[in-house]
Amino acid sequence: MPPSTLKRVTSTDRDISPPPSKRRVTATTTNNAVNNFFKPTSQKEPEKVTFSILHDSLIVGRHQDVPKLAKPKPVKVAAFDFDDTLIATKSGNRFARGADDWRWWHASVPGKLKQLDAEGYTLVVLSNQGGISLRSDSKTPKGDMKSLNNFKGKVTAVLNALDLPMTVYAATGADGFRKPRGGMWQQLLKDHSLSDAGDIVHNDCLFVGDAAGREGDKEKGVKKDHSCSDRDFAANVDIPFHTPEEFFLGEAVKPFERAFDPRNYLVVGLASASEATTGVVFTKKHEVELVLFCGSPGAGKSTFFWHSMQPLGYERVNQDTLKTRDKCMKAAREAIENGESVVVDNTNADIETRAAWIGLAKKLNVPVRLVHFTAPAKLCEHNDTVRALNGDLMNPESRTMLPKLAFTGFAARYREPKVEEGFDDVTKVDFKLQGSEAQRKVWGKFWVS
Repeated sequence: MPPSTLKRVTSTDRDISPPPSKRRVTATTTNNAVNNFFKPTSQKEPEKVTFSILHDSLIVGRHQDVPKLAKPKPVKVAAFDFDDTLIATKSGNRFARGADDWRWWHASVPGKLKQLDAEGYTLVVLSNQGGISLRSDSKTPKGDMKSLNNFKGKVTAVLNALDLPMTVYAATGADGFRKPRGGMWQQLLKDHSLSDAGDIVHNDCLFVGDAAGREGDKEKGVKKDHSCSDRDFAANVDIPFHTPEEFFLGEAVKPFERAFDPRNYLVVGLASASEATTGVVFTKKHEVELVLFCGSPGAGKSTFFWHSMQPLGYERVNQDTLKTRDKCMKAAREAIENGESVVVDNTNADIETRAAWIGLAKKLNVPVRLVHFTAPAKLCEHNDTVRALNGDLMNPESRTMLPKLAFTGFAARYREPKVEEGFDDVTKVDFKLQGSEAQRKVWGKFWVS
C-alpha cells in the first residue's frame, strides 16, 4: 500500500474511534440541598449541619442537632478518625485541594455506619486538624478562614450524604484536645451529659483510626503509619481500637510499634511527688562550688534541683527566669563571691557554653562539677506536655508548653559532657517517674504522638 494511502486510512481510523470514557464522579450534593438553595429565605429548611467553636481551638459539627441522651444508657460509642479512615482525597493527594476533594475511604463505609446507628451506637468523629488555625494574628486577623471553610464544607457534604445523627469534633491546636490526648472524648461526654464511670461501657465502644504505629512493607508498597496517635488515644480513654482495614475490610491485625511508651519509665511504690527523683544521691563536696546541669528541656533538671540540691543550700541560676546568659553569669558570680554554691539550671548543651562557665569557675577559683540528665528527646517532650497541660498536679511553676524546636534545637547542639572539659566529676541522672498515684495515672497516659 502506498504511503499516502496508509496515511488516509490511519486518519479515518482515528476519526471514527469512540471518545475516551469520562470518569464518573459521585455527587455529594443532594437534590434537596439544591432545591433548598433556590428557595426564598423564608421558605428554606434549617441547615441539617451546624457548627460551633469551643475553647478557641475545637470545631464541633453536628448533624440534625444531635439530641442529648438520644441513646439509652449505658451508651455505646462508635468513634472514628476522619481523613484516611472514613474518607480519602478524590485527587489522590495527601491533603485535600478543597471542600469537594473527598470520596469514601471504602464503599462499605456508609453502610457500616448506618448499621452501627441501627444497633444503637452513638456515632462521632474525633479528628486532629492542625492545618486549621482558629486563632487570630497579624497576618490572619480572623484565623485561617479558607482552610476552616473547606473543612466545614467537606464535613457538611459527608454528614449530609450519611444523613445520620452524628457529631464531628476537630482539634486544631496543640492543646489537650489533640489526639492522643483525651480532651475530645471528655468534651463528647460533657455534650451528652454522660459520666465516664457509669454511663459508658468501655468494652462495648470502639475507635477506628489509621494512625496505628504500623511499620509498613516497602516490598508490598505499604506505607508506614505517620504516627501511633489514634491507637494511643484509644488506650488513653480505655476503649477497643481498630484500623480501617481491620474494621471495614475484616483484615487481620498487623504488628505495630510505639515510638515512645511512658509506662516504661514508671516507678511504683513511692508516696509523693517529692520522691520524683532518679535514685541518684547528690552530695556537696566543697564549701563553695559551681554545678552545671546539662540536659534537654523536660529532662527533670528543675525537679532534681528542688528536691535534691536546694535542701543542700545551693542557689539556682536559671536562664528562663533571667533571660540571658550574661545575667546568669552575673548572678552566679555575685552568689559565689558571697560564699554561696550555685547550680546553673540551664540546658548547657554544647562544649562552648560549658567552657564559658568553666572559665568563670577558674576566675573565681572554685571547683566546677556537672550533672548530666540523659532523658531522650521523646521522653522530654512527653514530660513538658504533661507538665503544661495538668495544672497544679504536675506544674507548680505554671510553665507553658514548649515548641518542638526547643527539643530538636537541643539535640542539634548537644555534645556529651566529659570530665576532660575541666569538671571535677560528672554525675549521670536517668529519668524515672515516681510520685503519687494520681500523678502516675496522669503521667502514664500517652501525651505526644
